[in-house]
Amino acid sequence: MINEKNRQGESSKSAGGWAAVAAELRSAIDGRRHAPGSRLPSERALSEQFGVSRVTMRRAIAELEGEGLLRVARGSGAYVRADMPVRFQLGEKVRFSKDLTATDANLTRKVVSAREVPATPDIATRLNLQPGELVLEMCVVAHADALPVSVVMRSCAAERFPSLAERFAATGSFTTALRDYGVTDYWRRSTDITARMPTEAEARFLQQSRQVPVLAYAGEDIDADGTIISCQIGCFASERVVVTV
Repeated sequence: MINEKNRQGESSKSAGGWAAVAAELRSAIDGRRHAPGSRLPSERALSEQFGVSRVTMRRAIAELEGEGLLRVARGSGAYVRADMPVRFQLGEKVRFSKDLTATDANLTRKVVSAREVPATPDIATRLNLQPGELVLEMCVVAHADALPVSVVMRSCAAERFPSLAERFAATGSFTTALRDYGVTDYWRRSTDITARMPTEAEARFLQQSRQVPVLAYAGEDIDADGTIISCQIGCFASERVVVTV
């Protein structure tokens, strides 16, 4: 009996290369044999599965990427485009747990790096600090299940919020962590949203191509006294997030 792997390889060869491979992969994606958001097997594994060269396989993947069915992240692989958009409700109070919602998805955030650095002129202006004052700079990546949906650099005055990254890691919530510093509530003062191409680091964190635009945003949070407590500069994966105002 000929197994599925051999049938795919034979049909791909007989049909003439990358176009046939792309057609079979497209059919597998449409049939949910590769789930939305899932990572495809490696290029080498797919080449062996379909019985074609890696050059042919690469061309087929590029075709499906151009169609919007796949997204290719350099150094990570090819991913089936997710068809469940995460919805972000933009308002005065910005709370990750309440404002970012996705059907049947587990939403999580993780601080991937944290450091104290001198404030740049832009960050100093946003935080109402003097240039060069120390700020705590935290890179935070949000996921819907295993799929990254946003990456943001969150900055705050290091003197006022020492060890904030550790307290967030312990609680999983900035709102809860901020209470330890006397911030009982806070609001988003303003948010600017623009479309642009991602940086190399953003594309890597979001596991997407640098040729796919992101929804970039920048904003500041204030406490009950109107004092700026943090600023956030980051982006959403435009194919995975819908922003509602």
